[in-house]
Amino acid sequence: MSFVEFVRAAAGPETVPYPYQRRLAEEGLPDVLRVPTGSGKTLAAVLPWLFRRTRHPDPAVRAETLRWLVVVLPQRTLVEQTVTVVRGWMANLGDGIPVHVLMGGEDPEDADWKRDPQRERIFIGTQDMVLSRVLMRGFAESRAGWPMSFGLLNAGVQFVFDEVQLMGPGLTTSLQLQGLRELLGVAQPCRSMWMSATVPSELSTVDFRRVLRVVGLDDEDRAGALGVRLDAGRTVRRLDLGEPDAKRYPRVLAERVVAQHRPGTRTLVVLNTVDRAVQVFDALARAGTEAGVVLVHSRFRPDDRAEHIERALQQPGPAGLIVVSTQVLEAGVDVTSETLVTETAPWSSIVQRAGRCNRDGQARGARLLWTVPPPGRGASLPYDDDELQHTEQVLRRLEGRTVTSTDLVEAARDATLPVHPVLRRRDLLDLFDTAPDLSGNDIDVSPFIRDTRDSTVSVAWRTWPDDLADMPAVGRRELCPAPIAGVQDMLRHKVTRGLVYDHLRGEWRWARPEDVRPGAIVVLDADRGGYRPEYGFDPNSRAAVDPLIPPETLPDAVESDPQTVGCRRWVPLAEHLADTEREARNLVERLGELPGLTDPHREAIALAARYHDIGKAHPVFARSLEKIAADYPTPEDGIWAKSPGQRPLRHEPRHFRHELVSALLLRDETTGLLEAVEEPDLVVYLALAHHGKVRLTVRGRPDEPADQILGVTDGESTVDCPLPNGTVLRARPLSLAPTRMGRDSLTAQALALRDREDLGPFRLAFCEAVVRAADWRASAGYDGSAR
Repeated sequence: MSFVEFVRAAAGPETVPYPYQRRLAEEGLPDVLRVPTGSGKTLAAVLPWLFRRTRHPDPAVRAETLRWLVVVLPQRTLVEQTVTVVRGWMANLGDGIPVHVLMGGEDPEDADWKRDPQRERIFIGTQDMVLSRVLMRGFAESRAGWPMSFGLLNAGVQFVFDEVQLMGPGLTTSLQLQGLRELLGVAQPCRSMWMSATVPSELSTVDFRRVLRVVGLDDEDRAGALGVRLDAGRTVRRLDLGEPDAKRYPRVLAERVVAQHRPGTRTLVVLNTVDRAVQVFDALARAGTEAGVVLVHSRFRPDDRAEHIERALQQPGPAGLIVVSTQVLEAGVDVTSETLVTETAPWSSIVQRAGRCNRDGQARGARLLWTVPPPGRGASLPYDDDELQHTEQVLRRLEGRTVTSTDLVEAARDATLPVHPVLRRRDLLDLFDTAPDLSGNDIDVSPFIRDTRDSTVSVAWRTWPDDLADMPAVGRRELCPAPIAGVQDMLRHKVTRGLVYDHLRGEWRWARPEDVRPGAIVVLDADRGGYRPEYGFDPNSRAAVDPLIPPETLPDAVESDPQTVGCRRWVPLAEHLADTEREARNLVERLGELPGLTDPHREAIALAARYHDIGKAHPVFARSLEKIAADYPTPEDGIWAKSPGQRPLRHEPRHFRHELVSALLLRDETTGLLEAVEEPDLVVYLALAHHGKVRLTVRGRPDEPADQILGVTDGESTVDCPLPNGTVLRARPLSLAPTRMGRDSLTAQALALRDREDLGPFRLAFCEAVVRAADWRASAGYDGSAR
């Protein structure tokens, strides 16, 4: 199958790839793709990669094409449309390649790709969700999930960053991450492609400095079907509003929009802030226009957002359609309008917005009408005054001219290049430790991802149960992005009440304003309002919010072990250890070439899988397992890894972690378990970290006695433990000496592994993720889950 045939099979027989898209299929994705908006970048990001991975006639090309594709978009509203398109392509091809949405909240898809990392997959997500995960601080993701996302998303992945001019500090971070992967080493290569019509002329950072391969349009592209879109014009004119103050501005602008709107067409109105967009939408609704009016911005729950996007993209009726939006429609969304009304913004944003006016080149008399934001404090937000003044000067020079997208790109560049925080090697190494500090705080990665003026928190609305211990985890469909300051004010002034989940204590607690930060999930009181489906997040609304049906799972706390319960039968420990080792060896083989790992590294993965749960041969664990499964009598005496009990596992002492016992047993030389093993420290670390809850920092909880750490008491004895080879690891007392500070501590050895030249953070986390995936795959065989 040729690439042309492949595209027609995926996107329909009428779709013919442009010449530059065919070059990507022939030569592979470049570092930089510089093509105008409306030139088929989504197809260029996905189908050339997929063709080279699954259909290319040369087996060597298929083998060297990375197994995962991660498409990173700057705005949430772009995700749904892109996912719908790509899933349609996959359905037409019949390859069965999953398309995942990288977002926060509880979602079974997360377990799917983490459990089966060996198969081809496509991921689509916003820069917030993707970059936070590849920085080991996944927004709205459980703490225990951070290491697994980091380990898998930094190995064997082709990243595509779309519309990079909108990424802010995320662009610099994406460059640094690529440079640090190349510097520190990865298990499998990762590559990145940055694409936009306005990609900066130089992409380099302190750790990413090399000659980049750049692909753009050539004469063949401009002479073909793409030329119609490239030649599409729109006339630039100022929309004179007089001089309204901030209060009158929305009404005056709405009146001008109604006057300029043409029946039977789509008018797109792009405002710089959500508040102004809502105000203008409200004014249009009050104006009594016969045209349909739709509001689109980032602060909706997913289902409502998808509905608004669908309405915005529908074919206008006889009266036409007016879409009021923010920057969310600035890039990626395949929508066209005959009339575009926009506030001044940085020049690269104006170029992108203009790409939504006469996008297909079919409109007659298309217009780009511009105005300036109303005067007043913070009028330029989220931009700077000089950026808006520069754009105004350029637009005045273009007044009355009909311009193409190419004309606009060549007319100017942004006035300033903003200065953003730069992720350095030391920052990345510090982020490898996922334990909070002694005050319970985490390193904030949001400055590396978004402009601080753009920071949001994830909120959900629920009617709370009488017993908060029964409240489930928050599902993806419940989450709504909301401005941090707005939610803090609601809590501070007692407009509403909120709950956050304390992963360390394993319980819901009342939210304080300081709990509202990037990456957090806050559950608000549905009875006190704060959201309207037609407007999105609305701190002024007191109307009760309809809660959505939550998932059935409880939140994952540091002290919980959800995969230990709910099995169809009692599972002997020796059986589970053998199953997990087999799954680990199979996974390593099925993942293909792992040039970053040595044979001793691979063997350490298998041995860690073999011994990961030997800490369950401890009286505390045995008592807990029997207590929750009293209705399911054990068939015979033995040491068990899993039980059919349905209740959450609760230990006494409450902080008990069996993986710490596993690490202490492996560190005990008298066991002989790691005798003659080339990478004993790596085996110990992988066994310790196999739940993502005890990793680099090993310390007791504040309420534990001095001779106890994580529920393990110094000198306490294990019980006899059957091993997969038929031998028995005899009971022995445990020493907490390796948990104390010092050169020979578990923490010191983990840090040494992280800093080793032949391992480093990326490879170490990948090994960690493979052991965890093997454990999940083995456990799936006991509860009937598909593998």
